[in-house]
Amino acid sequence: MTINRDKRGQGKSGNRRPKFRLNPLRQAFFVALAIAGIAIGYGLGFVMKDSPAPPPAPFPKTAPPSPVQAPEALRAYVEPLRQDLIETPVIVVETTPPETATDLAPVPVLPKTAPPLEPEPVPAAEAKTLPKPTPEPATKPEPASKTEAGPVAVATPKTVGIKPKIVIVMDDLGIDKPRTTRTIKLRAPLTLSFMSYASDLKNQTQAALAGGHELWLHIPMEPGSPDIDPGPNVLLTGIPEQELLASLTWNLSQFSGYVGVNNHMGSRFTADLTGMTVVMKELKKRGLMFLDSVTSGKSVAMRAARETGVASRRRNVFLDHQDDARGIAYRLTEVELLARKTGLAIAIGHPRENTLQALEPWLGSLEARGFQLVALSTAFKKP
Repeated sequence: MTINRDKRGQGKSGNRRPKFRLNPLRQAFFVALAIAGIAIGYGLGFVMKDSPAPPPAPFPKTAPPSPVQAPEALRAYVEPLRQDLIETPVIVVETTPPETATDLAPVPVLPKTAPPLEPEPVPAAEAKTLPKPTPEPATKPEPASKTEAGPVAVATPKTVGIKPKIVIVMDDLGIDKPRTTRTIKLRAPLTLSFMSYASDLKNQTQAALAGGHELWLHIPMEPGSPDIDPGPNVLLTGIPEQELLASLTWNLSQFSGYVGVNNHMGSRFTADLTGMTVVMKELKKRGLMFLDSVTSGKSVAMRAARETGVASRRRNVFLDHQDDARGIAYRLTEVELLARKTGLAIAIGHPRENTLQALEPWLGSLEARGFQLVALSTAFKKP
């Protein structure tokens, strides 16, 4: 028997297990594969993870350094109002002689049902055959304590035979151009208040004037909540007067031909006497009027206007703060009742589908029902 031995003198069979040797290339490959797997796992976990939405950024407390024309994406937002400011009209009448009246005082609210209407004037030919009514002794209305937002005195009816006047102010114009165009085509004269940050204002406002309407400027003012976006160059409380004037000047310079200003939103700003006084002083310099949209029961706009000598009025009815066809129809009826009772009603609406559909036939039959549609400036008296 021959025993095989290798050169190293190994065992009988020559099948001795070789020594284990590390392979650097193979090790690097597996390490790299493991790292890649870990990285992919973390990446997928990060992508699939639900990230919370960032909180809405409040509007800036300072005016932009270089205001520019607003893009088409902007729209006019609506500030939520207290229900009594929407449903309860602030009925206003003149409490001073017409030659000096610059302010209005509210009177008690009309009932939900229509009061008996004033008798229609009798033609002279028929009047001769009718017995003359016994005149009632004139009584002077009881004075009431005046507050900034509360009722004061009951007005006496207007002269019989004069048509009650109705003013329809359309706010937020210029943003929705198709509906702005439809608004311009409504029966004139309407009072059209264009948003200061709308685009192509020159052409839009010229079309409004050509349609026989009166131009007003709609300026965004600080709302009650920082979560509501009132638009760029909003008038803010608590900022230096020069910054406030810079924003106001920008708004006032966006187009020409308007005769007055009213507030967009502004439940916080119109309650700030300091800021409203700054605004009124500038309006006084420019010979402009002011309409308080009454978005706050604490509004001091009328007080600031009175103290600075600016002709001012307050709206009576919001037609469509709640965009509902039946509600708008009721508000229009309310406008008529107010006009018959006080001689003048000022209503604010917006270029919305329900509003436009309600206004077109209503305006067309207004004169036949004994009313006179007038521009807002006719409701003002020179201070």
